[in-house]
Amino acid sequence: MGRLLHILILPVLAFCVACGQAQESPEEVFALLDLDRPGLERVKASCEKAQWEEASVALLEYYRAREGVYIPGQDSRTATEKDRLWADDALRHTFHVLEEPVWNYGKDIDWEYWPVKDIEMRVQLHRQGWWASLGKVYCTTGDEKYAREYVAEFRDWVKKNPYKPFGIDQKGTVSSGSIDVDAPNECFAWRPLEVGIRLLRWCAHFSLFLESGSFTPEFLLEFLREYHRNASVLMQSFSPAGNHLIHQSSGILRAGICFPEFKDAGAWVKAGVDNLNQEISRQSYPDGCHFELDPGYHIGFVQSYDDAIQMAFRNGRMDLFPPECLEQLVRMTNYYLDYRYPDGTHPCFSDARRGDDLADQELLEHVDRYCDAHLEPSQKSSGHPDSGFYTFRNGRSGSSIIMPVKATGRGMWHAQPDFGTFELWAYGKVLMPDAGAYTYSGDEEIERERAYFKQTARHNALTLDDRDYDDPQPVVLAWDPEAGLLSVQHEAYEGLTRRRSIRFVDGKYFVVEDEVRGSACGRLTLRNCLGRGTLTQTAGGFEYRDGDAGLLISVSGPEGSVVSVEQDWCSEAMHEKYSRPVIRLDATRAPGSGVQRFTTVLRPFSSISK
Repeated sequence: MGRLLHILILPVLAFCVACGQAQESPEEVFALLDLDRPGLERVKASCEKAQWEEASVALLEYYRAREGVYIPGQDSRTATEKDRLWADDALRHTFHVLEEPVWNYGKDIDWEYWPVKDIEMRVQLHRQGWWASLGKVYCTTGDEKYAREYVAEFRDWVKKNPYKPFGIDQKGTVSSGSIDVDAPNECFAWRPLEVGIRLLRWCAHFSLFLESGSFTPEFLLEFLREYHRNASVLMQSFSPAGNHLIHQSSGILRAGICFPEFKDAGAWVKAGVDNLNQEISRQSYPDGCHFELDPGYHIGFVQSYDDAIQMAFRNGRMDLFPPECLEQLVRMTNYYLDYRYPDGTHPCFSDARRGDDLADQELLEHVDRYCDAHLEPSQKSSGHPDSGFYTFRNGRSGSSIIMPVKATGRGMWHAQPDFGTFELWAYGKVLMPDAGAYTYSGDEEIERERAYFKQTARHNALTLDDRDYDDPQPVVLAWDPEAGLLSVQHEAYEGLTRRRSIRFVDGKYFVVEDEVRGSACGRLTLRNCLGRGTLTQTAGGFEYRDGDAGLLISVSGPEGSVVSVEQDWCSEAMHEKYSRPVIRLDATRAPGSGVQRFTTVLRPFSSISK
């Protein structure tokens, strides 16, 4: 009898070990599921007999045949060249955590490897963005090595990154940007933002690999157990506010809708949709701008809601989102389309990067699916005084002239003290890019880099002794899009009021006038920052060329002003920067100086039509 018991127990023990952690039995995984759901009859019958292998086989068959549940990403199965590169690199454990830099994490993956102490590089590792590339290449080629690699990496991550409570008061759990660089690994691997993003992404991975021979019944239980663990952790650690909460809420909502078999699915859906319906008005201005005042975070916010609402729409759950939520999403999408460039990129204000986003038409199609209100991208200049973004434009084609202006308050952590800064696009090129951000947060060196790019003196702005602006309280003195006029004012420093007026003359060129008044004294410096092109001095000022696009620039200031050219840095992508020319105009502000004015004239041209 003892030998017989030993023979019967061995397969069960082997199955438990195959499920990952031997102390968690298959029975515990099945206990998470509502086995009374239609389609799970065979699974339930096997569980009642403690036939765990049979139950897991039946469960995998159920998921492979399941209908009526749409998982976002399940339609995107064709690999691009970038997917092939990322997937082939992943086979060697060279992970594209972001576009750049790319590091190899070793034959025995070191999930704590961190050669550049930028927080973003560390936390992105735990979002496993390259797993989607492995899945798409597997679906495109049918080569099982990509599926085997995914399963191996998933198991390795689970084994080496166990959850340990660290408290939601840990730095970085809200949109404050930082985690202490010497914090334990769980603060990076299990920060609530990363948990929410895993819930979003793992659904797509599930659908991409589900038919693979490597996606065995045993692995299915491992996946479900770990997915449930992530959802359970997030339910206890939502960020109290900020853009992190949006990703977390979208993640938990997706978990509930895409895996309704979990007993907790209903609670997950409620938590996610309650947060999303509340936060859309809390985190956006009435005009539709996201409160981070950052184009990148704005479109990320829009896409998060778009993803959540599309998922509800495709799964027959539009009852989850009230009309006012959908109406605000339309305003937010229109807002984004207003300042977007024809090539699909957006300004590098604050922490934004230059990468392109959803095409205009794709955004239009998405939102038109579930909203009665239609998107109407403006063909002419448009303004959003509630938040402080304005865009001058004479069209939406590649040959258009466009100037987005950021005249906002200080904003949240991702914003910068850059009141009145602008970018200038003309004839297919961003001729005057904003400074960008280069890094997020991390060790002392990373923080120095971030502080450098964040300075007011790095922008198309006027400074006093190159100090950062005080918190501005913007005042709109004039906004007339038909006449092409914007005039805004703020208390730049104690004792110094600055007014910036921009005129878009005949839809062809710009006159930017800066006027200062007050008792403060020191060195006034006006900067006009250019891009990757070549700057030459002319009799009337300067000529700047970048390919076929060009810009004639003239500057003038108070009596005694000195014009010079300096080199400075610009960053349009994470951890990438380049040197670019900056035209500076310096003047002295002495006691009794009165009102002082600086004038910049910007005339874009194309060498093709010049």
